[in-house]
Amino acid sequence: MTTHQPPATDLADLPTPPVGRVRAAVRRVPEPVLVRTAAVLAVVAVVAMAAYIPVYDWVAARADVVPLSWGDVILGSAWPVIGAFVVRGRPRNPVGWLLMVPSSYGPYLLVSLYGVASARIADDPLPLGDFAAWIGTWGFAQYFVVVPMLLLLFPDGHLPGRRWRFAAYGVFFCAAVAALSAAFHEGPVDISDEVDNPYGIPGTRWLMYGVMAGALITLLPGTLVGVASLIVRMRRAVGVQRAQLHWLALGAVGMVTSWLVSSVLNDGQLTDALFSVGLLCPPIGIAVAMLRHRMFDVVVVLNRTIVSIVLTALMVGVYAVLVIGAGQVVPKSTMGIVGVAFIALFASFGHDAVQRVVDRWLFGHRHDPYAVVARVGRHVAPASEPTEALQRLVDALRKALRLPYVAFHGDGVEAVSGTAVAGWHTVPARALGQDIGELHVGMRTSKERWTPEELAAVEEVAARAATLAYAANLVADVAASRARIVVAREEERRRLRADLHDGVGPALAGTAHQLDALARRIDAAGQPELAGRARGVRDRLRQTVTDLRSVVHGLRPPILDQLGLTGALRDLIAGYETPRCTVDLGPGLDTVPAAVEVAAYAITAEAVNNAVRHSAAGELHVGAHLRGGNLVVHIRDNGCGMPVHPSAGVGLRSMGERAGEVGGRVDILPTPGGGTTVRASLPGGQQ
Repeated sequence: MTTHQPPATDLADLPTPPVGRVRAAVRRVPEPVLVRTAAVLAVVAVVAMAAYIPVYDWVAARADVVPLSWGDVILGSAWPVIGAFVVRGRPRNPVGWLLMVPSSYGPYLLVSLYGVASARIADDPLPLGDFAAWIGTWGFAQYFVVVPMLLLLFPDGHLPGRRWRFAAYGVFFCAAVAALSAAFHEGPVDISDEVDNPYGIPGTRWLMYGVMAGALITLLPGTLVGVASLIVRMRRAVGVQRAQLHWLALGAVGMVTSWLVSSVLNDGQLTDALFSVGLLCPPIGIAVAMLRHRMFDVVVVLNRTIVSIVLTALMVGVYAVLVIGAGQVVPKSTMGIVGVAFIALFASFGHDAVQRVVDRWLFGHRHDPYAVVARVGRHVAPASEPTEALQRLVDALRKALRLPYVAFHGDGVEAVSGTAVAGWHTVPARALGQDIGELHVGMRTSKERWTPEELAAVEEVAARAATLAYAANLVADVAASRARIVVAREEERRRLRADLHDGVGPALAGTAHQLDALARRIDAAGQPELAGRARGVRDRLRQTVTDLRSVVHGLRPPILDQLGLTGALRDLIAGYETPRCTVDLGPGLDTVPAAVEVAAYAITAEAVNNAVRHSAAGELHVGAHLRGGNLVVHIRDNGCGMPVHPSAGVGLRSMGERAGEVGGRVDILPTPGGGTTVRASLPGGQQ
């Protein structure tokens, strides 16, 4: 087994087409300007947050304000700094700029404190104090879009598909509803219950429901939609993008773990500290994913983290059930000691089970070769021919082992699934004692090493791939042999027709004329009986000529020899008033082999007949061209189209058989705008 590594690629080197007017406008701004703008915003955010803490202490000593949250400090300072580094590496990627949105959080909090000081501390209202208090009622709403949009756009800055744009529109709409409701509702500002919204509309306390609805929809369903988009990306992703998604997943796991631990401890300062640490995890994961995703083996870290968290949660849950349940039944029992012993045994035996589940989620069936072979076999079974089965095999192997790339390369047959991102292992594929080809199995990382179980599974699949490739070559050889036989048969038919039509037929017709003349001379000589016998021979000879003409016509459509393929195709649609017929024929059609000529004419005749009789079409178009060594014939109508499940009649079957005889194929497709297109691709070169 050998290993190959392609040149390294990075998302920065891939083209990133603009999405929307904002993206187009940003693309016109030079990258150095974008980087400097992000740096300035990060500095402003840090300075504002540094100033916020002493200002908060001064205001809190003189007015009633909400408690200081270190989570707010982390959000308003660390996120913009990390975002500035991301923007420096990827200036035009929206992900970095979404991390920059909290850069306004520090100024927002300072402005809010200024409004409180104007209303509750100063003897007279400060300049723009009411405006500052008004900003303090709704300035937080912009952050509702950050988390859902980060999940929707990570890592390349594009939505997973066009349909996801409705989710993005919904997030922005709900955030706008929350901001407008907060801006004009009658009630206190966000940072203090003692200061009312100076621009609140009387009698609009109900607008707080709009604020709560907008916040809940963006932060709960919006986040769930974002997670769904990441799952979709994870199923499609390979290589670099998959590694980046793993880093984001690791950051999310760290955040959720910190929050769960903080909620369990329920200790004021410690809870706030753990909550703040959790807020740091996602932006750090995003930054590493976009700037340094090759530095660490994230899959191993993510694997061990998830196993530890799941196992810990299970042990805590089991211990709680044992101890609490025993305490309810038998107070002051020693069940706690028994529970500890049970948990120790559970951790010992349960670790492997949890590890297997997590491994299967991250790596597929990599540690179970029999499961890999069984899954590949189930996926290959529905295939109708060896080449399709081989393609299904490489697809199934890539999915079963969560690989970025699998390909089979053999003599005359290839099948590729995915894209190579970190090189590949080469496994020889042998069948019946012959080297049939090679199975290329892509690596997830350049330093990845295979386990014996993985190697055994891949070698078994390689043997199956070799068998399928051998069968595919046999099928191809049989098809090529059949095509050669058909071509030789049609060429011989053309020769026989020419010989019979131009040689034997005229000779027999001439002999009949001579017998007729002989019969007249015998009759004139006074021997009517002999003259009658001569006329009988003449009549039988003329019938033989008629039969010979029928044989000649049956060997090959005579119009092909009279007009050639070009003229014969034109003649097929001549004389029709409805449908209106048009024709487009390329040069060189009369040079194709006889078998291809007959197949093209027969397929076109059958398709035209079906369109005229069954389609109720107003227009019918026939085209034929030589393209890349193939004769491509298409018959297109604008009629009622084919039924969803058409019955395989004699006509449809005969068209496929005609094409298959010469090594071609026929496709019956819907015409855009309505109707049916029959497309035949036949080998048009000399054979």
